Amino acid sequence: MKTILKAFGNNNSNRELNKVAEGVRKAFKSVKAELDDHLDSINQNTSEIQANQCLLAELEAKIEKLSERLDEFELMINPERARKLDVRLTPREQEVFMMLYLNKEAALKDIARRLGFTENMVSMYLLNITSKGIPVRRELVDDVLVFSLDPEFKELQARRKVLEIDSRISSQLSVSRVPVL
Repeated sequence: MKTILKAFGNNNSNRELNKVAEGVRKAFKSVKAELDDHLDSINQNTSEIQANQCLLAELEAKIEKLSERLDEFELMINPERARKLDVRLTPREQEVFMMLYLNKEAALKDIARRLGFTENMVSMYLLNITSKGIPVRRELVDDVLVFSLDPEFKELQARRKVLEIDSRISSQLSVSRVPVL
């Protein structure tokens, strides 16, 4: 600092140094004011986002209630959908059903591999499930036959549990759920 003062001269250097220091203080105050403005804007945006999130949660709850009411009306119009299916699946059939329920679609060999069954066993269980009135779809995808549950039935099972599935089988397959495709 003394070298700087000597270079500028004592009086002149003090004035120049004071001017520079004052300029730096003003610059920092200006930057601080801008940062405070940005912080206020961020806080306002955060508040708006939180308010919107609350409104969306309310809307979602209202839509869910509306959906439930529509289901009730549909059941009044079409009461046979309200009944539980008078179908009993064996534990192995339930496992195959759950594989279809938990996956969008699955090939025979993938179901067999995942459950530790042979392809013939899975084929037999799928035939049994279908013969019991559960709508299983078959579709050829890339020269591979894949199986899936009818989407309406899948939704009905999710909402009304029209088919009794042993909770142990359900939890075992859903906890260790690994997509088959």
